[in-house]
Amino acid sequence: MRKSEIEFLTYLFGKEKSEWINLIGNLKVIARCGCVKCPTIIFGKTFNSEIQKGNLIIDYAGKGKNGELIGISVFGTDQMPTELEFYSVDGESDIIDLPKII
Repeated sequence: MRKSEIEFLTYLFGKEKSEWINLIGNLKVIARCGCVKCPTIIFGKTFNSEIQKGNLIIDYAGKGKNGELIGISVFGTDQMPTELEFYSVDGESDIIDLPKII
């Protein structure tokens, strides 16, 4: 996992799901979004983990470098996060970088 992703998760979990902060160091990025542009990542316990569907746990908004509104969602199970997703709220922008949380 990239340093910027760790910092992002630390912030989100600190605000919304503090019991997950200690999981960050053990999460493995097992997939990235199929669009190959956005910073969405899928987590597993090991690199061989199967992709799990999770429920929406955290829902935030952020702004991109050009002021575009970016949706930020963390999905997970009762035990762990399964996905950190980024998307264009208006559907008009390509999301290629981590946004600033607003």
